[in-house]
Amino acid sequence: MYSLLLCSAIALVLGFSGTLLDWWHWAWAILFSVLAFAVAWVLLTRWFAKRLQPPLARVQRLTQDGNLDGAMQGLESMLPICRWVPLLKGQLLAQMGMLANFQGDQPKAITLLGGASLRSPDARLVLGCIHYRQGDSKRAIEILRLAAAINKKHALLHNTYAWMLHKSERGDEAQAVLAAYLKRDPNNGPSKENLLRLQNRTRMTMQGFDMQWYALGLERPPQAMGQMRRAPKGFREPPKQRG
Repeated sequence: MYSLLLCSAIALVLGFSGTLLDWWHWAWAILFSVLAFAVAWVLLTRWFAKRLQPPLARVQRLTQDGNLDGAMQGLESMLPICRWVPLLKGQLLAQMGMLANFQGDQPKAITLLGGASLRSPDARLVLGCIHYRQGDSKRAIEILRLAAAINKKHALLHNTYAWMLHKSERGDEAQAVLAAYLKRDPNNGPSKENLLRLQNRTRMTMQGFDMQWYALGLERPPQAMGQMRRAPKGFREPPKQRG
């Protein structure tokens, strides 16, 4: 990352220039270098954060207005900045992949979501569900296994992982997944109900997650729930086209 190199260069110059000029001992140079790196990093991070706020806000507005192509272009325009901001690329790819999936371009969504940060649980969840819908349950389960190990407090992620295991006739593993999750979140109602169902050898129910579950495309919503919300999580439903 360019930002790491720049901060390191500033720190080394400021810290060890005093040693070369015989102003202080090399031990002080190490301390001054560490302090200089920290200060440079904070200042650079704040500068990039301010620079990213306007385009991110614009992407949000475009998505809310239903202009998904414009939102995608806005996210793509920020990719060059990723060379300066660690972890930003994984976040942008996660958002781009979610948009591509919403647009129905699953091959593009798989590519983008595959590069998303492992700490983007919604992106990893959608990626796993795409593979599952395409018949690759083994790949889907592996994606969710890794995502669940990193994102330990995402209820829908852990329940979907357990659901896939149960569908693959790995009920004992599904119980273990939910039991481990409930140790961290003992008051989660849907998880408690699903664990009890698995213990009683009955099928899981995901209705407790409402449209967040049905938006994954693994089950159809009950007729009584009406039309499924199709917008990505956190965004408003795009306006309908007038005929």
